[in-house]
Parts: sequence; C-alpha cells; structure tokens
Amino acid sequence: MKKRFSLLIILLATQLSLFAVTLNGVEFTIDTLTRFSPGPGAMYYQLRMLRASDKGGRLDCWLMTVDTKNPYVSIEAVMGKDAVVGTERPSAMAVRKTTPTKIFYGGTNGDFFATAGDIGRPTGLSIVNNEYVYTPTSSRRFGGVDENMRAVVGTTMKYSGKLLLPDTTLTIKHVNYTRAADQLVLYNQHNGATTGTNPYGTELLIELLPNYQWHTTATLKAKVLNKQVGVGSMSIPAGKAVLSGHGTMQQMLNSLNVGDTLTLKLSLTIDGKKQNLAQCIGGDNYALIVDSGRVEQSNFWNELHPRTAYGSNQTGDTLFFLVVDGRGVSNGCTTKVLGEIIHYYGAWKAVNWDGGGSSCLYIRPFGEVNHGSDGTERAVGNAMFAVANIPEEDSTIASIAPYMPDYALPRYGLAAPQFLGYNRYGVLINTNVQGITLTCDATLGEILPDGRFLASGTQGGLLHATLNDSVACDLNVRLMTSAPVSIRLDSLLTDSKHPYEVEVNGVVGNATIKVLPGALTWHSLDEQIATVTPDGVITGVSNGSVMIGANLGDYSDTILVNVEIPARNPMQWENFMLPEQWKITSTAGFNPAWANTACLGCPAGINFTYVIGRSPFLKLEKKQRLYSLPDTIRWAFQTDALLTKVYMGLRPDKGEQTKVVTLFPDGVPQNTKNEVAIPVRETFGDDPAIFPLWLEYINFLVDTKTTSGDHTITLWPIELIYNEYTSQSALPRTAEQTTTRKVLDNGQLLLIHNGIRYSVLGQIVNE
Repeated sequence: MKKRFSLLIILLATQLSLFAVTLNGVEFTIDTLTRFSPGPGAMYYQLRMLRASDKGGRLDCWLMTVDTKNPYVSIEAVMGKDAVVGTERPSAMAVRKTTPTKIFYGGTNGDFFATAGDIGRPTGLSIVNNEYVYTPTSSRRFGGVDENMRAVVGTTMKYSGKLLLPDTTLTIKHVNYTRAADQLVLYNQHNGATTGTNPYGTELLIELLPNYQWHTTATLKAKVLNKQVGVGSMSIPAGKAVLSGHGTMQQMLNSLNVGDTLTLKLSLTIDGKKQNLAQCIGGDNYALIVDSGRVEQSNFWNELHPRTAYGSNQTGDTLFFLVVDGRGVSNGCTTKVLGEIIHYYGAWKAVNWDGGGSSCLYIRPFGEVNHGSDGTERAVGNAMFAVANIPEEDSTIASIAPYMPDYALPRYGLAAPQFLGYNRYGVLINTNVQGITLTCDATLGEILPDGRFLASGTQGGLLHATLNDSVACDLNVRLMTSAPVSIRLDSLLTDSKHPYEVEVNGVVGNATIKVLPGALTWHSLDEQIATVTPDGVITGVSNGSVMIGANLGDYSDTILVNVEIPARNPMQWENFMLPEQWKITSTAGFNPAWANTACLGCPAGINFTYVIGRSPFLKLEKKQRLYSLPDTIRWAFQTDALLTKVYMGLRPDKGEQTKVVTLFPDGVPQNTKNEVAIPVRETFGDDPAIFPLWLEYINFLVDTKTTSGDHTITLWPIELIYNEYTSQSALPRTAEQTTTRKVLDNGQLLLIHNGIRYSVLGQIVNE
C-alpha cells in the first residue's frame, strides 16, 4: 500500500495564505520561494517581501520553525571551537558536531562577541548542555530552552554560585574566564583544555558524585580529585570542573584535600523566577523585540542592517529562527521590523541576536542558505541549533516531499520538480531523489517521455509523485493565463540555414523553469528580415535587424534578431592584413614591421629581428568581429623562425571570457605553410549565444634556439567556412514549421511538436 506523505506546515498555514504583512506601517507582499522540512519537527521557508505600493523595497527573509514536542528533536547551543574564547562558522560547528545518530540540521548564529583581545568571547549569558559557559556581570537579553526543551526568552538574569563549607560559605564569582584578585571561579570544559590562570592561587579538580548532573539551578555534591597550589592552568578533563581561588579564597581552598566531598549551590533567576536553563545565548541590551505578543515600539535599533532573531510561541514549544538579509538587494531592517516579521509568523516572545555580517541561517546539507553581507559566511562566537537525535543510523528513504510544494506555472510551462527524501525519523537524507514517477489528470497537463511535466491543461491540480510504488507525495500546481516570462537571450545572431527555437523561461519561487514557446503569442516586426512561427521558431530571411516579440497574458518580452547571410562559402576576411587595424607588441629589440600589404586579400608578412631575450614573443592584437555563424575558422601562416607555440584568442559573445586556442600543440613546423582549422561548435559548444565570435589576438612564442637576425612571418587571410552553404550565392530558406496541429473527433486540439504529441484541452480558436 502506498504511503502518502503530508508535508507538515505547523502553525504557518494560515499566515502563508495571507500573502501580505504590514511592517512599520508599510504593506509588503510575501512570496514564499522555498518551503520544506529540513529535519524532524521543523519547517524551513525562504521568503521575499516586496513593498506593495511601488515595489521599491525588498526584504529577503529566511525562517526555520521547530516543534520541540517532536520526540527526536533537541535544541543545543554550540561555542566556537567548543570554548568560551574562539570563533567558528555556524556551518562548521554543525558539521563538526554531527554524528550518524545526532544530526545538527538547522540553526543560526548567536550572541554578540568580542572582536579584539579574547576574540569570540560572548557578551551575554551562555549555557551549553546544562553547564554554564559564561556568566556576564551585566544582564543583556537572551534566549534558549529549559531542561524540558521549552523556550525561554528573557530580559533580566541573576547568577548565583556558592561553595558550602562546614564553617563558611564562599561565593563563586563567576564561571569561566578571568580569575581576579581574591576571587573564587568555577572552570569547566567550556573554558578550554585548562583554566588559563596564573600561578598565584590554589586549584581543585572536582567531579560530581554519582546520581548528580550539572544544572544551572541545583545543589550538587562533588569530590576533590586533585589539588595544586601555586601552579595555575590546571587541566580540565571532559565532564569535570576546577575550583580556582586567589588571595583570601586561596586560603580557604588550602584547607581542603583530595577525597573531600564538597557542596555546590548554583542558581539562575530569570525575570524574577528561578529556572534550569539547559541552553542559552545572549542578545542585545535593548528591549525584547517581541514581549508577551507585543512588538517593541520605542527601545530598538533603528538602523537598516542584516538581522538575526530567536523566538517562541506562547506555550514555548515552537521555536522561530529568523534571518533577514541586508546591505545588498535586500534592504535590511530595524529590530522593530525584525520583531514585526517574527511576530507575524507566530512569535509570542523574541530576542535580537547578533546581526550584520554575522547573520547566518544554516540548513543541512545546504550550508548557509542566506546571503551573508560579508560575501562569505563569518566565523562567530556561538550558535544555536535544532538537532535530530535518532536511535540508529538510517539511510533508507521512507517518505518523499517536493522541494517546492506549490508551483505556479504558466500554461505550457515545463517542470522537472525536485524531490527530497527522508528516513523514518524525518531526517533529510537525499536532496534530489531520482527514479520518481509523475502522474496527473489530463485537465492539469501531461508527463513527457523524458519525465518532465508539461502544464498543457486548463486548470490547476495535483501532480502525483511515486517512488518504487511504495512512497508517494503530491505537488500542488496552479496554472496562470498571465505569468512573468522572459526570453533567455536579449539578442540573437542567425542566418537563413539555422532555425532557432526561442528559449523561454518562467520563474517558480526561486527556480527558473522552461516554458514551451508555443504557449506565447509571437510576432515579427519585419518578416522580410526574419520570420517566427506560432511555436517561437525564428528563421532569417535577409540581412538586417528586426525585433521579434512574444506575450503571455499581460507579460511580454522581445528579442533583437540580427540576420547575416554569407555571400559566399568560404568567406575570406579580405582586409585581414591591413596594418592600421592591428597592434603589434613584441620582445624588446624585435622591431616588427609590416611587408607585402598592398594586395587586398593576399598574404602579408611581418619582418622582425630576433635578439636574445627572456620568453621571446610577437603578438598581434585586434578585436575583430567574425561574420555570421561559421562552422570552421581556417587560417594559414609560414615562418623561417623557430616557434614553440602559437595561440589564438577567440571570445564568444555575451561577455564570455576569451578562450585561448593552442595551434599546433605538438610543435610548429618551420618554413612550411601551416594550415589551421578550428571547429567552432566543438570548441565553444552549441549554444547560439556564442555568436558572434570575436578574434582578439594571435600570439607567436619564439624559440630561443632561433638564429639571431632577420626573420619573417607570412600570414594568409582568415577564411570562414559555413557548412550549410554550398554555392557562391546564399539562397535563404525558410524553415518548416516544427509544430503541426490537428483537431480530433472529440474536439480536442492535438499538437505534434518536434515529434512529441501534446493534447490540449479546451476551446479551439481560429484553427
């Protein structure tokens, strides 16, 4: 029996149907470009928000929601390089911490951190796996989860640490970082390999007694394993801790011995209430951006920058990780707008974390999915992640889901949807599942022999996807009579022998899809120069330029068609050797000069004097456009000098880089007419966008074994070969229409396009 996988939308289904949000009093439309589950209990969204009035503003947003009630989900903070001081990219943290059964599948950067001195040290409260990492002296906003994986987003915190001795109680000033005069400090594995202290103190290595575990609010029993006086930088094994005292506190620790049992009392008060925070990362020193369902209106950062936010719903069991891009095509936002966005999607409380170039949303296995303003992912002090904890390694696909669960296609749009594969625990294990079989109702469209979907129907519906007859899902498709489409090329160079089927693109979310050209209405402004069939096939008729346009509903685009028909074959570049058209550079002392240039189209020579030099060369430079669509470039030269290499620089059109073609790679014969034939399409590919071709230079590398003195390079004109033209005069030929149409007995229209049959339902007009 087939399993239907319903893609969970958790909480956001109603919001996503609204398609608009008001930010700082301005309405923005929302386009959900991508939506899929990155791991158990989670959903990831790529959102584009445009100012509804004039489309003058844009915000690119990246959101992940996590249901902490999912039995396979945990939330974990990670420090850069697992230490209070140090930085690391969030994606590197996630990859480093991931194991086959513990998968860090999504998260964001976290706290503000020191960028000088102890680089990476967080500014706010930091807790990892129930252990304090850093307890700041000033209280900043913060976010995390408690021991039950319920979200905690707070405004004020108060840390308290005590060492209870039989006759006194000592204050543990803070956890990790610098030990100052007369202070007692608790160090654990998050400080690094050692305490990093100076030798002016006493340090006790301690281990919790059985049945005790580290918590941020708890009374704990520990045993002294080792004692060092006047040494410093005691090692901190994993799972153990060190009490380090200086001055008056050193004197108190000196009275303790190996084997003693100690009592530690730790507590953390959040907004007046004692709590056991299991994971925590600090935020800014402004107000919470969302507090009890209310977006902060006055105490916020009022500059436009990339931003990162963390929040939760009212019950604390749904978390929100949000990044807004900035300093580029996305404008960035204030923390007030950041609060409005995360509140719109369901946050009851939310905190602003570090932004700017640090803002990063990581999604496994894609890495940083947003576009960081640094141009590359930044190493940061810490990060918070959603983690999949599964009982066993599992690489079997148990369910599939579309990468884009909702397609809005123009009619005749072609799509090859991408499908994601998940194991039984909801872990994403394959980002492009192969072997998917698509089916759909005829009213929606049809499946082509190559497996792609053609939206040839008359109404939207479900596209069914099946894997191995056992796993299946549905993809919703909406058909649009008017849709944003664009012709791939702005301009085209063609002739009368190479009909070109125009490539038309449409946009689905953040993906570009192909649209069957026959879906558009085509017209040529001058059919004496070029014609276009109803299926978008362009053929040149005579030399000249013409605009050819197409439209689909309210959307239209044009392509400039330049027709160049060879007058003869081969076609010689007769003025190839005109001296004034070339720049000659060479090794110092060569003194090159033209000779034999009086005859147009005849061979010409370049005389030069060879002198000893480093890497001797002679180079002809000229940016010359080659005519029409040659199949072969033919050329010949001869010289009495010794050459090691000859290079020709040819550049395809549309801004492509120059391709260096090596002539005679096995050696250049001397005193022989050396003929060269460069196959154009084998060299540059079949894309019509390569034309016109440009010749940029010819470079002769002279062998140092050449005899000193006068030498000559004789050059014949370049010839262009056009395979389709067999006579001296070009006879233009209009291409046959590539699509035939036939009306069936039931009134349906049948299209046969390039040998493929397409049934088109609906009323037939002007057939």
